[in-house]
Amino acid sequence: MHANRLWIPTAVAMSMLGACTTRTVTHEVVREQPIVQQQPVVVAQAQPVVERVVQMPASPHEAIPPSPGPGYSWIAGHYEWNSNQWVWRPGTWRAGTIRPMPAPIVETLGVPPTSASRWVPGYWTMADNDWVWVRGQWQ
Repeated sequence: MHANRLWIPTAVAMSMLGACTTRTVTHEVVREQPIVQQQPVVVAQAQPVVERVVQMPASPHEAIPPSPGPGYSWIAGHYEWNSNQWVWRPGTWRAGTIRPMPAPIVETLGVPPTSASRWVPGYWTMADNDWVWVRGQWQ
């Protein structure tokens, strides 16, 4: 009945096991962090800011007239916020050297003071023959 079994002497079996490649088994201990219950995050439904920004109109094309003489600088036309609306100030020649209008400054809108507030973006204006930045504001 046991004719199909193969008997291997113990010494032979041990030498066969020694010839096998050995595997190193490592155990990694993972320590779990305690679970901290946090307060639920409430996301307020904010109104779209785009609708609350008073957009500056597109600048009209402005033809530059000839200089009145040497020593004049051209001040390009630009919009200014006045009396709750954008007002176009046409370009003009001024005596002296005046630097060109700088690039707009990117401002952070912040939180509106009321739900009816509108953001008026900042802009450059001419004062004392130089450009001055008028900061944006909620109105």
